[in-house]
Amino acid sequence: MSATGDPRETALSTGRRRWWLPLLVALLLLTLLGTVASGTVAADDTESPEWGNATRGNATTIEVTLFDDGGSIDTSTIQAADFELTAGRVANVSVTSIDASGANRTGVRVSLLLEKKVDTDNVTVSLRDTASITDKAGNELPHKSVTVSGMDSVVPKYQSFEVSRVNSSTARISVGIHEPIQQLRVSVGGPSIDNLNISGFTERTGNTNTYTRTYTFPEEGEYSLLLLSVTDENGNENSFGRQQTFLYDDSAPNVTVTGPENATVGESVTFSAAETTDDQGVDSVRWQVGSDTILTGENITVAFASPGSHEVTVTAADPLGNTDSVTRVVSVVGNGSAGNVTVRQPNATTANVSVNGSGRTQRIQPPEGALVTGQNGTLERLAVSFPRNDSTTLTIRSRRPTSAFATATGHTGISRFDVDHGSVPAEDATFTFTVDRAALAAVGAEPDAVTLFRKSDRWMPLSTDIASRGESHIVYRAASPGLSTFVVGVEQTATTERDAEATTNDSETSTAERGTAETATEEPGEPDIVVTNATAVPSTLSPGDRTVITVELENRGTASGDHNVIVSLNTSILTTRTVTVPAGETRTTEFARSVPDNTTGKLTVDGQRVGNVTGDSGGLPIPALPSVGIPNPLSLWPDGIVGTVLGGLLGVAIGLYSVLKALAIYLGY
Repeated sequence: MSATGDPRETALSTGRRRWWLPLLVALLLLTLLGTVASGTVAADDTESPEWGNATRGNATTIEVTLFDDGGSIDTSTIQAADFELTAGRVANVSVTSIDASGANRTGVRVSLLLEKKVDTDNVTVSLRDTASITDKAGNELPHKSVTVSGMDSVVPKYQSFEVSRVNSSTARISVGIHEPIQQLRVSVGGPSIDNLNISGFTERTGNTNTYTRTYTFPEEGEYSLLLLSVTDENGNENSFGRQQTFLYDDSAPNVTVTGPENATVGESVTFSAAETTDDQGVDSVRWQVGSDTILTGENITVAFASPGSHEVTVTAADPLGNTDSVTRVVSVVGNGSAGNVTVRQPNATTANVSVNGSGRTQRIQPPEGALVTGQNGTLERLAVSFPRNDSTTLTIRSRRPTSAFATATGHTGISRFDVDHGSVPAEDATFTFTVDRAALAAVGAEPDAVTLFRKSDRWMPLSTDIASRGESHIVYRAASPGLSTFVVGVEQTATTERDAEATTNDSETSTAERGTAETATEEPGEPDIVVTNATAVPSTLSPGDRTVITVELENRGTASGDHNVIVSLNTSILTTRTVTVPAGETRTTEFARSVPDNTTGKLTVDGQRVGNVTGDSGGLPIPALPSVGIPNPLSLWPDGIVGTVLGGLLGVAIGLYSVLKALAIYLGY
């Protein structure tokens, strides 16, 4: 054998090494076909996607997970309108792939972005009936639901804060909140200091959740009650600066009465309580003459119809309900044979009166009740003068006014009294009559629109004044030079003319109700004062700094009123000021105030933030940089069947390349 070897042997050896190269290629092709076949099997997916769980992302985001076996969820079928919530509404969605354990199992996280925060802790997520979320093979996600907890992030909303009087020393405190709460704080300041929490309050649920309790103040004086904060059942807290005041005054008025101790039957005498005093002012004065006559006002004028001892009792009340009474005993003597009056009433609308004239004013009134009663008005009593020792008989009737009265006077008649006194002259008559409030309301008339008319040659209006006001009626007094026919007229308006006929059919108020009704006043307008703007310059302060706070108030009500402006740092009141605002107008007030040392927090006006007190030296805050998300390159890789096939092909190509390269190196290429 030569040193270089036999050429045939070299060629044969090379042929031996290359014969199994085609076999290796065939094996690689079989592997590739197997991978493609597995992708085809994956395409035969018949399993529906599955619900995972739901968790809270943040105050306005709910995270829902969805899974699929044997394929992947078609994210293009996921829309915001597909989801229905038991609280709130989905404004937008975003979808992110997630890792899932198990072979051929994929998952996505659907972030449901809500329109706004919800006021409910547990929210259930479900699919609408029209929704269709599928995987790549077209299998639909079933219509089920999942529930997420901890979503309530709405702070309790203020509804009301009221302090009403129970008695001179006790108040009922009421707090209204839009949802149930687990804590509240009320500060009491004044002659004594206290802090109240929810443990003393009783809850009443409804459209507004109301928490009430009674509180007795330990000593007299003026107290300020401040609603500081409330916390709902899920820990959301809201702070307020709502204030109410309460005056504990247990001192009754000092009642002083002036008036005669002696009088004659029929004589008009005056009593006065004008010198009555109280440190809070006198709110009302009420008189009782005898057993059944009730009058109101600082001064009254009465005439006694019979001799004997008569009691006149006056009761004065202050604004807090403290009362005191004084009784004056009046000795009334007769006037010989004069002054005798006898009243007989066959029915409610007729009175027959026998009078023995005294030459002075005599009071004509039955022992109980009124003289005559009509549908809309009542003649309570009559005072008139007849010649001395002349006897006469009067017939007094209540009748319905005729339409001729309205034509002649331009007034609507609501009551009529006919007084027949024969031929005996009568002078200086005084009529005391009542008109039902319902009758005035029916014709749209105010109490001062009433006038008593007397019929002589023509209808003459008489001087008519309001003597007192009751809950159901108004008492009037009118003077007349003589007796004849009288009509109670109401000045006509468009409403009066339209409702005049209905007025005559109004139900009448009983005399007993009129005799015991307490004084009522016309309902005034109501102020409605709100803070429309509040600013602090500067608004960012350090402890000890000074700021100027400007507050603008608007009265949207129908009456002038006062508003107590409260400037607070956190829950501590720095200063207050009462501002009077006329109806329909605005007022501006300023406070120049230094904040306390070693104190930081919110600076508020009536609970509205106007500045911040911080512990540093001020300066401009540096805003936080937004986070920049770097996309994951793998997220660009397609998923589903296409991704599986491409992954298999790539793996085969890499493996084939490695084998061929190794073979080439082995063969010497």
